[in-house]
Amino acid sequence: MKICCAIHITFLSIISSSSSSSLTCGFSTSSEQRPPRKDYTRFSTSSSEQRPPRKDFTTKIVEDAVVKDVSSKVLRRNNKKTSVNNPKPLNSREKSFTQRDPIISLNMNLDYLAKSGQRDAAKRCEEMLTRIEALHADGYYEKTPDVVSYNSVINSYAHGRTSPSPNSRSSNAKRLMKRMEGKGIQPNTITYNTLLRCIMKEIGTKPTQQLAKDKIKEAETILRYMEGVNLANTVSYNTVISMHSKSNLDDSAERAEKWLQHMIELYNENPQNDKIQPDTVSFNSVIHAYSNTPITKGAPERAKKAKALLDQMESLYKSGENDNVKPDTVSYSAVVNAYAKAPDSLCAVKALALLEHMEDLHKSGNKDVKPNKRTYTSCINAFGRIGNPKAADDLLTKMKEQYKLGDVSLKPDTITYSSVLNAYARKGGEDSAYRADELLSEMFDLYNSGNYDVKPNTQIFRTVITALGKSKHSRAAEKTERLLREMEDLSSQYPDVAPNTICYNAVIDAWSRSKMPSKAYRAELLLEKMLEESSKGNTMIQPDTITYNSVISACARSPKKDEIIRKEAFSIGLNAFRQLHSLDYCKPSSITYISYLKLLCNLTERGRARDHMAERVYSLSVSFGLSNDAAVKAQLKRTCSTPSVFKSIILKEELKTKE
Repeated sequence: MKICCAIHITFLSIISSSSSSSLTCGFSTSSEQRPPRKDYTRFSTSSSEQRPPRKDFTTKIVEDAVVKDVSSKVLRRNNKKTSVNNPKPLNSREKSFTQRDPIISLNMNLDYLAKSGQRDAAKRCEEMLTRIEALHADGYYEKTPDVVSYNSVINSYAHGRTSPSPNSRSSNAKRLMKRMEGKGIQPNTITYNTLLRCIMKEIGTKPTQQLAKDKIKEAETILRYMEGVNLANTVSYNTVISMHSKSNLDDSAERAEKWLQHMIELYNENPQNDKIQPDTVSFNSVIHAYSNTPITKGAPERAKKAKALLDQMESLYKSGENDNVKPDTVSYSAVVNAYAKAPDSLCAVKALALLEHMEDLHKSGNKDVKPNKRTYTSCINAFGRIGNPKAADDLLTKMKEQYKLGDVSLKPDTITYSSVLNAYARKGGEDSAYRADELLSEMFDLYNSGNYDVKPNTQIFRTVITALGKSKHSRAAEKTERLLREMEDLSSQYPDVAPNTICYNAVIDAWSRSKMPSKAYRAELLLEKMLEESSKGNTMIQPDTITYNSVISACARSPKKDEIIRKEAFSIGLNAFRQLHSLDYCKPSSITYISYLKLLCNLTERGRARDHMAERVYSLSVSFGLSNDAAVKAQLKRTCSTPSVFKSIILKEELKTKE
């Protein structure tokens, strides 16, 4: 028995040490980030090149236990023959390894390994299960792995960090379920719920429309089958509802709510059956679906539906009908976020009112509804979308005050500052630019004083550059380019501050908006810098369609009174227009033709030559399928010398299309 206990402890300790090591390294993305361990490869069974051929870990442990167990039986048998006259009663602690039930130990180890986060945990779990089954078949064990054992192995596929193919999690789960049934082991509720979790993992964070539809259809079919055999429970419904919430399909929120109402109806028919009682998670998932729908149209209506669900939760909880649906911070924050998605002033006001209601509830003793950083940030975004950066800034100030008073959960971070800066960038104007620049300096001061949660990054700089570019300040373009140079200097030490294409485009746009006569030349210099750096391998600043459009726009806005500047601007714009049409990695857009037609209108003399160039530009837009854009035709009409010329060009292209 001592041998058996020692084996059991060794078995647990080795798995535990390997699993805990995996958890410690959970955020590691490369083997260089963690020191090598002598026993790290002991769980590895996928690569025989890592060690000389020998029995794998699972086989060795189990077979060692069996060998020692058989040896102990032989030894006891021999001792019994020599002491027949003095028999000793067999103590329960001296029972052999096979006489005890090893399945409990197996299930515990399988469950621990399945949840360990090891990359190959699922494969190791299944190998361990297979080996125990083989030993049972050979007569070493009286009992074989049970439904708990199989559930743990299936769970290892649901918990796995990586999956070689989109369907591998659920296909492996279904394969194991068939294996169970073949051995006479019936899948239970946990088995099917784990299968549903596998399918949900396969949907991922950014699924394609078709993948999401297929997976949800499969999950709903499984859930209906579970209902038919009386295996469905709250977790089953919550998993399917959560799938709808994560799918981002156009009707995901409505379909999720249908399942929720179906749960409520089933529970109301039999209130004693708490197996399918809706809970806070059920409601939160549906509310999240309404707040996470990608469609911008109808956002106020979706926010209204999310708020109605929150009201329903409060009503059910306060009336005592369902104690499991108490609204929490997640519930309220999701509704605030739903309001924040709507570019509507009334929705922004409602978001702020809900935030203040949460604060009142928390002050009155309800610890489950304390507003957090996400709640405040959603509210900040709500005011940013309606062009009210002052209200967003006031919320940031409130967070800073609460943090100083000791509420560490409201400590502003980079995301919080970014939301306020976005509000100022949307608003535009000189005051917005000044405040945005001031907030950037504040972030630098905080970071340099040791507050690493507010480190400025590329997005922060880009937002400030955008705010400055829209300010119409006489020196705004120069300030944006100075910030761009500052980013380049900092990027050698801080890679997450390195400028990208969007940053360069924002600076070029700032020059385009400026009143500087040399705007076309300065825009061209930035484009040449981008081309030079991208040719060296820095694809982060490779020019795109927006880059060329901004350069052409800067040329089109150049002053035409100075002949030298006018000719230079026209030449730069023409080169950018031609270059864009010669590229393989980006193509012109309708804005390209609108901007170039503006250039012709502003920088060339009215007459036959300009009409001819305008006709060629419009013909190009037709070849790229962009001539139907009303803005292109409107600009063509303004560029042509007379309305009759415009009509003639349109008619010619229509006849070509018919031919």
